[in-house]
Amino acid sequence: MRTVTGMTHDRAMSDVAERQMRHWALDLQTRQHVAEERAHTNVPQLIHPFIAISREAGVDATDLAKNIATKCGWKLLDRELLDYLAEQEHLSRLALEFVDERTVSWFHEMFGKWLEQQLVSQAEYVSRLGRLVLLAAQHESSIFVGRGVQFMLPRQRGLVVRFIAPLKQRVENFRKSKGCDEREAKRLVAEIDTNRQQFVQRYFHHDVTDPHLYDLVINLAHVPRDEAAELVATTAKRLAARLEIAS
Repeated sequence: MRTVTGMTHDRAMSDVAERQMRHWALDLQTRQHVAEERAHTNVPQLIHPFIAISREAGVDATDLAKNIATKCGWKLLDRELLDYLAEQEHLSRLALEFVDERTVSWFHEMFGKWLEQQLVSQAEYVSRLGRLVLLAAQHESSIFVGRGVQFMLPRQRGLVVRFIAPLKQRVENFRKSKGCDEREAKRLVAEIDTNRQQFVQRYFHHDVTDPHLYDLVINLAHVPRDEAAELVATTAKRLAARLEIAS
């Protein structure tokens, strides 16, 4: 049974997260007005250096991204993107989860919005997400996790990384984190990988597993996680320094 103190702490943490999200939303709105006024400026020049992370299911890229963000001093944007879209676009958070990096049925695409106003088509989601990502990257250097962000931003302004690991290792990680048996973990890992591959193929016309799309492909079976985070952070900061000199 949870204590009153624990519940109060959770509520306080939730309030802090909400204030941070609203502050970021306000900053983005201000940045949007500035960008509109400077529409004649070359877009790539307005984009801050960024990191786009792709990952296989079960490698816990969010934890890695947090470590990289701490080392770089950059903002991490993963599921925060969904929070912002839901709040600013007045969309259902659950509806966004349904279309986020998933294989969506033709029925939902054709009849979803007609049946339920809170639903959003996946094509509309990708379009809105692209605008949000562009605004965020114009605001400050950021680390994006998944969702094909590498194809939404000027390639020369960012470091694109993919984290991989052997299937056995990923299934075990998933089993522990989700509290399920090995068979279910294996099924979920395969399903998530397939969904992400089809999402990128459908909207960006690339094979997400193609190593030529990335600056770094890091196999976590052979590179310790902290070393992997350090490698990415160091490489990203060097890229940022080169871009600063060139500007």
